[in-house]
Amino acid sequence: MANIKAFRGYRYDPEKINNDNLGIVMAPPYDTVSDSEQNNYYSSNEYNIIRISKGIKNESDTEDNNCYTRANDYLQKWIAEGVLKQESKPGIYLYEQRVKYNETTFVNHGIVALLELSELSDNDVVTCELPSVSTAKDRYRLLTSIKADVDMINCMYIDPEKSISSLILSLSSTKPDIEFFTEEHIIDSISMHRLWVINDTKTIDFVKSALENKTFFITDGHNRYITALEYKNHCKENDPDYTPDSGCNFIMALCTNAFGNRMVQLPVHRMVSSKKNFNEDFFIACAQDHFKVEKIIVDTANDDITDTMKKQIATMRSETRLAVYCGENYFYRLTLTDKAVMKKLLPNKSSAYRGLDVVVLNKLIIEDILNIPEDKYDEYITYTKRTTKGVNAVKNKEISCLFVLNPVKAEQIREVALSGDIMPDRTIYIFPKPATGVIIYKFDK
Repeated sequence: MANIKAFRGYRYDPEKINNDNLGIVMAPPYDTVSDSEQNNYYSSNEYNIIRISKGIKNESDTEDNNCYTRANDYLQKWIAEGVLKQESKPGIYLYEQRVKYNETTFVNHGIVALLELSELSDNDVVTCELPSVSTAKDRYRLLTSIKADVDMINCMYIDPEKSISSLILSLSSTKPDIEFFTEEHIIDSISMHRLWVINDTKTIDFVKSALENKTFFITDGHNRYITALEYKNHCKENDPDYTPDSGCNFIMALCTNAFGNRMVQLPVHRMVSSKKNFNEDFFIACAQDHFKVEKIIVDTANDDITDTMKKQIATMRSETRLAVYCGENYFYRLTLTDKAVMKKLLPNKSSAYRGLDVVVLNKLIIEDILNIPEDKYDEYITYTKRTTKGVNAVKNKEISCLFVLNPVKAEQIREVALSGDIMPDRTIYIFPKPATGVIIYKFDK
């Protein structure tokens, strides 16, 4: 089973940051930061972690001077200046994230530790989603340059007994070592982050013992795990000093119990490129082969259209509902009526996998009706967490249509993972995400 261990992480020294809120030097995960947001983080503070996690690329960049080499320069400089200070002894961390979404406050607790890298075929660590190849080269170049993790992957483990819940409850009632706030642009909210350092040997051993027989399911950070695994294998083959205890053999991970988390699962909607010749009447006629199709008129503003679509497809039952918006004051609600067709199309997949809304969308609509094969998704399909963005894009003729999905439920993630299946790319968007820069794992020491 997977192995975790303590480490001497680096953290920002609050005395070096000229701001009461340490969030001023943090940033979201690299793949959620737009170009305009990147510039904002750059200007927010000279020590903002964005300079390392997603540095600006210049036309004048060379092999010896580029965003990756500059990232390493920043990291080394900040360590030398004491902006980043290393813990005095190895430890693990309790990380709490608190965010308000749809009038509900979500609080998530997880343990931050080093997770030993293992081949996915070993089933000690399992990826829940297919990794995207689009950012793999970028992440590999950064990792080999800085030899550090500036952010952590999200892992879920399954522990119905909640073995360490009493520890979490006790520790989270005390004063944290650091507390800060970040803006969450995806949901227009503020997240509160609190971190406790755990360096008591007995407590560390207790946590390690509680988690030692668990399988860890990666819910966010699939690309980073694959990249770290690739680098570990490179070191294993080329570094004569490599041992199983070498720093490159581990990745920093936030480990959360599937039976204790209070994270938000946001849906990832699909936008069809205007390059695709989309005919609404033809689409609706074809969709009726497998779906109940209902036309719902909404004579209101954009926000009400998005809210109405979400409410009209929401369901507590094990059925598939989705919406398609084509640009007018109405949308279509599609409810799957022919479940048998999914078993016929995917006989070797689990029922949990076949029941995912995105799988139904991919197979019965994108591939069948729209005639977009899986290897052409990137050419014709783009993604958004913001429904309003998709609605506006359709109205402005930037895309042909928008497919609005329900969020994946936590139990669906567990069931698909336990069945051995891997969800399609961009199926889940778990929120809140750990801040980039809250802890840094430097593994060349």
